[in-house]
Amino acid sequence: MDEWVFLFPGQGSQRVGMVQDFLDHYPQQTRGFFNIAQEKTGVDLLKLSLDGPEEELNLTYNTQPALLTLSALIYQVMSSTNSFIPVAVAGHSLGEYSALIAAGSINFSDAVYLVRKRGEIMQDAVPAGNGTMVAVIGLPDQQLEPLIQELSHNGKFEIANYNSSEQVVFSLEKTLVPLIMEKAKSRGAKKIIELRVSAPFHSSFMREAAREFQAILSQISISRPRLKFLSNVTADYANDPEKIRELLNQQMVSPVRWKEIMDRLYQDGYRKFVEIGPGNVLSKLFKREYDQVETRALQSVTALNEWMKEAS
Repeated sequence: MDEWVFLFPGQGSQRVGMVQDFLDHYPQQTRGFFNIAQEKTGVDLLKLSLDGPEEELNLTYNTQPALLTLSALIYQVMSSTNSFIPVAVAGHSLGEYSALIAAGSINFSDAVYLVRKRGEIMQDAVPAGNGTMVAVIGLPDQQLEPLIQELSHNGKFEIANYNSSEQVVFSLEKTLVPLIMEKAKSRGAKKIIELRVSAPFHSSFMREAAREFQAILSQISISRPRLKFLSNVTADYANDPEKIRELLNQQMVSPVRWKEIMDRLYQDGYRKFVEIGPGNVLSKLFKREYDQVETRALQSVTALNEWMKEAS
């Protein structure tokens, strides 16, 4: 069997109806996972994921446990069907928790509790409507630093995600959105998109949230990963449980170094990548960065079955 790396998406991949296909084909497993999630969060995430409303699903304290539950479900369906084990795992932001479940480092019930609390704390860190995140695509490299310097004079503005050589995401004050749209475009950006998130993550906006989250993280058991696991904070492998705990906390205030994670995996010889969860953002980023790689996005039962047949 080929060596595949599993990738787990973060916020922005959610959509109403994202669980329906798996509920139709794997009702017992789907309800089992979402029942645990409801016990740990107090929210009927299955109903919310199936029926919405979208604005409620998009609240970060709902988005995070809903996405994690679906990714964990898909991974469980896949591993129980053909006992497939990846060689390495990585997750984007929230997706790190899904990756750690797959690596056997955190159990699902602890993880879904953690990300619900993480979402609540992150949401409360910044009053609704005060902060947001904006993706800037196609900005020439030499224009990035001047853009940051120009905008930082007008308010709080920080890089939150280095997603690829073509895409950078910023956390910023909501009032700066029109300005970044104007300035990034004038400096050559091809596209500027305000993201479907309810707070400005991975930045100093989250400093108080990280302090509060540290106490919750300290209560959770973290084991040594059974698979290679890459951290968003360092873009390097992490295997010490206490170091992982520290990195999960640092991740709230540190940029996601996804471009470097892709580079590291490619340099280490990996060429096959599977995205576990709704959407195909991570697989598309990888393919655009390295056209020699093979990618799959398992966002439907059909895609899952086709890939398992092909990979076995």
